[in-house]
Amino acid sequence: MCCGRQPGGGNVGRCGVCPAAVGGWFDGFNQGERGGRICWLVAGTFCNDRVQGSFAEKRASCRTCLFYQKVHAEEIVTTLTAAGRAVVGRSDRGLVRKGNEDRYFIRRLADGALLLAVADGLGGEVAGDYAAELLRGHLAGVRDVAAGEEQGFFLELVEVIDATILQEAERHPELEGMGTTLVCVLVRDGRASWVHVGDSRLYLFRRAVLRQVTRDHNFARYLVDEGVLTAEQARTDPSRHHLDQCVGQGFCEPDSG
Repeated sequence: MCCGRQPGGGNVGRCGVCPAAVGGWFDGFNQGERGGRICWLVAGTFCNDRVQGSFAEKRASCRTCLFYQKVHAEEIVTTLTAAGRAVVGRSDRGLVRKGNEDRYFIRRLADGALLLAVADGLGGEVAGDYAAELLRGHLAGVRDVAAGEEQGFFLELVEVIDATILQEAERHPELEGMGTTLVCVLVRDGRASWVHVGDSRLYLFRRAVLRQVTRDHNFARYLVDEGVLTAEQARTDPSRHHLDQCVGQGFCEPDSG
């Protein structure tokens, strides 16, 4: 999927030419395979099959860009078929926030495995989506995962991403406090390996039954474990909004399975 905002691109008439395609403002910001000037891709699209995970750093030039604002006002939907499976990713800004902090990631690896992820940015409408973009950029660098080593790979990857987001926030005070949830799953040969931090959830839908696989990392879950709240009360208790861990705070203990 190409954004089409390069000079002469199909979306220039509707959205205008992306300044990154004609100027040098974003030189060096590429987190993908090719360093240098690239389209900034807030919507999660890629200019071709080889450039993945590319994004611009969140600075005023991005936040005031009309195309950036337009992207955040639209619903993001991806549909594809891989290895005989229908895969659908869908994200929407919602009714409250001005920006969309949610990101999803879909990729088929060289051996046919599917790598899927959801990240819900935390820390405000600017910093939250940047943290989720940083996470997605790291996932885009995954080329293969050795069979039998999925859980160890995921745990190490989360540790690296956690440190990266924290370091970025330390360098730029306006990003202080940003973080993101993560639920990531690799499906290969009928087996799913996953890692989870925060309160984004992984479910298994089988024989018309939906079963929650992950457990939320929030204080509501803790209060349920302690017997203070019932599971039903936790659905509406304010403590469900308070996470006890996320990716990007310098410490997290992911669940995996």
